[in-house]
Amino acid sequence: MTAPASSPVELPAALHANGVRVERGSKALLDDITLTLSAGSMTVLLGPNGAGKTTLIRVLAGIVPPTKGSILLGTAPLQSLSRSAIARKCAYLPQQMGTDFEICVEDAVALGRYAHIGSWAAMRRIDYELVNWAIERVGLTSLRQRTIPTLSGGERQRAFIARALAQEAPILLLDEPIAALDIGRQIDLMGLLKELNAEGRTVLAALHDLRPALDFFPDALLLDAGRLTAQGPTSEVIQGQPLAAAFGVKVRRAEQICFDSIERP
Repeated sequence: MTAPASSPVELPAALHANGVRVERGSKALLDDITLTLSAGSMTVLLGPNGAGKTTLIRVLAGIVPPTKGSILLGTAPLQSLSRSAIARKCAYLPQQMGTDFEICVEDAVALGRYAHIGSWAAMRRIDYELVNWAIERVGLTSLRQRTIPTLSGGERQRAFIARALAQEAPILLLDEPIAALDIGRQIDLMGLLKELNAEGRTVLAALHDLRPALDFFPDALLLDAGRLTAQGPTSEVIQGQPLAAAFGVKVRRAEQICFDSIERP
C-alpha cells in the first residue's frame, strides 16, 4: 500500500547543532556540541549511561532549549519555529512511552496527524487514509483495535513508529528504540528503520548495543560526559580509542556473527 498523497513529498532538511551547551544548575549536561545530520542520513548515537544522549536528542527535537549555541533545521533556527512546525519536520520517540494509557493503536497513531490539523480540528478523509497506511506499513493492521498496554514491547515500538509515519515527519529522532526488546524484535525494528531511511527519511537513534549499531548504521556519533568525542563511519568510531575510553572496553575484530530475520509462523 502506497502512502496517500496529502501533500508533495518533502525531502528532509539537514539538522545542525552549533556550539550547543545545556546546563542544569551548575552542571553541564552537554558542552560544545557541533554536528550535522545530513538529509537522508542514518546515524547511531553512542555513549555510556549519563553521557547526555537523551538530552541531545531532546535538544535536536526542540524540546529542550540550549543554554548556549543554536540548532538549525535547514536554515531556520529551531527556536523560531512553533511546536507544530517542528513536529511536521521531526518526529521524536522517547525512551519511555506511556504504556498504561488505555488508548487503542489506531487512536495512538492518529495523534500524529495533529501536527497538521491542530489540536481541536476534526480528522479529514486524508488523515484517516494516512493513519491506515501507517498502521499497515508497520504490520499492525490486525492489532489496530488493541490497547497499547496489551501489546508486546516490539508491537508498542511499531505503533509509535506508525504514529511518526502518520506525522509525515522526514526526520526520525529515536531514544533507545530497541531497549528491552528480544533479539528477533530488535532485528525486525532495525530492518524497518533501514527501510524508512532507504525511502528518504533521516534517522538518528541512540543505542546501547554496539552490534546493531555496527550492522545497521553507516555513521556514528559518540558522546562521553556531555561532549562529542568521535564522529564518522560507525566501524571506525566503534574501534576507536575514544569509545574504548568512554566504555572502558577495547573493541577488536573477530569472526563475524550474522543474524538474519526469518518469517515467523
